[in-house]
Amino acid sequence: MDTHERLRILRAELGLTTRAFGSAINMTGGAITNMEKGRREITARTIKDICREYCVNPEWFVSGAGRMFDDVLAGLDIADEARELSDSYSRLNNKDKALIKSLIDSLAEKTN
Repeated sequence: MDTHERLRILRAELGLTTRAFGSAINMTGGAITNMEKGRREITARTIKDICREYCVNPEWFVSGAGRMFDDVLAGLDIADEARELSDSYSRLNNKDKALIKSLIDSLAEKTN
């Protein structure tokens, strides 16, 4: 499997269209499609942007080694449930993250 295929797999895992995926890293859906199909190279800068935006393990993205997503909570003493929630949250796009934050803020207000 090459980087182009891993890009397609990553986007599918995130449940995003090429347009939504590209928007988060300032690229068009067409550019993402061309990269997935191998018609356009994936630059080091694009890899860096993808890994930063979607918490992707760069080693996995480049070589296929390791886990797809970075463990942003590694080394912290956190309950498994919180770790799973964090992992799921990290896969969301910015619009969905804002929605979740809004829901949490709303629920927190009810407890005060």
